[in-house]
Amino acid sequence: MVLSADTKLVVKTSLLSAIFTVVLFMLVNYFFNHSWNLSANSSASKNPPITVQGTGTVTAQPDQSSVYFTVTKTASTLKDAQNQANTFTNKIVADLQKLGVEKKDIQTSNYSSYPNYNDQSSGPVIYIKQPQSQTIQSYTVTEDVNITIHDTTTANKVIDVVTNDRAENISGPSLTFSDAKEQDLENQARTKAITNARQKAQTMADAAGIHLGKLTKIEDGTQNPYPIVRPMMMDAAAGNAKSAPTQINAGQNTVTASVTLTYETN
Repeated sequence: MVLSADTKLVVKTSLLSAIFTVVLFMLVNYFFNHSWNLSANSSASKNPPITVQGTGTVTAQPDQSSVYFTVTKTASTLKDAQNQANTFTNKIVADLQKLGVEKKDIQTSNYSSYPNYNDQSSGPVIYIKQPQSQTIQSYTVTEDVNITIHDTTTANKVIDVVTNDRAENISGPSLTFSDAKEQDLENQARTKAITNARQKAQTMADAAGIHLGKLTKIEDGTQNPYPIVRPMMMDAAAGNAKSAPTQINAGQNTVTASVTLTYETN
């Protein structure tokens, strides 16, 4: 059977079209699978990051302390109570200044006054007759004072002064760091914390058989120290008694720093 020229052209075109379609399909399939495998291999080869926490501590002797006391005066009039409290407090402040405490380091933290009525007592009141209206018998003025001491070796002398001057509710000293020293100690502790975290990360990487990459994240969790308070409560009567000088042992406070580091791995 002899095919005409037109029939031969149609057959030839159909064959070429079929071959082109098959080749195109194979190419698309190849590149699709190849790209998928690269992505899968890339994901499989990427190691998770390492996140570690490090801590560092620095210990030092406090260089600052605080002492607290109260002055309480009662009189028949409010003005007299105020005058007595002011005179009493001014005497203590003057004695503290003689000791070397600056006036800017003596702060009144609370000042209050209130009347005392005729029906006030330490126990329950039983009225046999109809109670009369309240009348004011006296007035009380109370002043709370904080003293900041920049030399812990002077704290005992401050306590002795306010005790001998018959202040009330003497408490302290609260032993702390000055702002400058605390900042310096925090920086030292933070440096130790970073070194500690870096060593942890390297140990983990070595144990896992991977390598540390670049540092991608750092978080600071430094905690400031709480003041150490040496409680000491005395009343006015204690100032009348002879006693040995107060001894204050400053001891040491600790500053702790905490950091969290995140590393890439490969």
